[in-house]
Amino acid sequence: MNIKRWIISIFIIVIIISTLGFIKFNQIQAAIAFGESFPEPSAAVKSSYVEQRNYSETSKVIGQLQAKRAIDIHNEYPGLIVKVHFQPGDFVEKNHVLFELDTRIEQANLLAEQAKLTLAESTFSRLSKLLTQKRVSPDQVDQAHADVAIAKAQIANLNAIIDKKIIRAPFSGMLGLTNYQSGQFLDVNTLLTSLIAQDEKIWVDFKLPQTLPQLAVGDNVSVNLIAGNQRITATIIAKNSAIDIAARQLAYRAELDNSQLQLHHNQMVSVVVSAPSIPMFAVPTNAIARNQLGAFVFSLDQDDSNNWRARSIQVELGARQGDMQLITNGLKGDEFIATEGAFKLKDQLLVYTQTPDNLTLEEE
Repeated sequence: MNIKRWIISIFIIVIIISTLGFIKFNQIQAAIAFGESFPEPSAAVKSSYVEQRNYSETSKVIGQLQAKRAIDIHNEYPGLIVKVHFQPGDFVEKNHVLFELDTRIEQANLLAEQAKLTLAESTFSRLSKLLTQKRVSPDQVDQAHADVAIAKAQIANLNAIIDKKIIRAPFSGMLGLTNYQSGQFLDVNTLLTSLIAQDEKIWVDFKLPQTLPQLAVGDNVSVNLIAGNQRITATIIAKNSAIDIAARQLAYRAELDNSQLQLHHNQMVSVVVSAPSIPMFAVPTNAIARNQLGAFVFSLDQDDSNNWRARSIQVELGARQGDMQLITNGLKGDEFIATEGAFKLKDQLLVYTQTPDNLTLEEE
């Protein structure tokens, strides 16, 4: 009897479990069918193909114009100004007298030395005749000859001082301002005025960090006037032999046209240096998405049903130009990517897209 009861109990339990399992199975199937009745999550975006463009990286630095011939004029000897032979801003020719200093003392000393020279030459002539008669020693003749040479040297020295007290323009050019007039006393090495040649060419000096590609003699750079929109092409004519140890920059000198004499010595300009162009990929800026891992774009790939699916691609960003973003790494160039609305996407999401946009990239 006990065995029969156990068998009946087990049979009843099996029937109950089977019934509950069947009911649960039907519920799960109904839930699955209910879920499948909803459409798959999707997003609508605009799209475009990745495009390739030649990009030239540019660097802008400050430069300074340098006249090919520009000097500050100083006096070598002290003295009283006798006459000023120019007005500030005048154009003067080479050797034009600018300042005359008082040379009366030097002129008087010159007369004395000329008299000494006359006496020394006369003495030397007489002693030379007496030497032939053996009436004087050779030492006396040698001393007389030396006196002649010394007198000539003193005269040459005084003439040089007198000449240097007449201050002339070493080359043709435009004079600067001056604060000195007749009657003023000048100490040694006083700054009198400046002289700048009006050449058809002018230099621009600038420096580039050592991290940028080096320029070669003959390369061109663009010079922009800070006070205007004028852009002038300049050619590199020289560069420094060593990098500045403090600033880690290399100095360059370029030459540009100044035939209109519109550019001025020491004028500040901006120098634009363009690196050789390299091919890079470009995408619209709204195609870029970002997270904690960096920047990425969504490539749109077709599945087996010819539906578009999103696939994220991590990229490295380059320069931005207008509405376009340059990509330095991560793309092959044939990707079909999401643009407007890309922020809504995630991997494998179903995507509905419109006709690809026509991309344009402002090339510089």
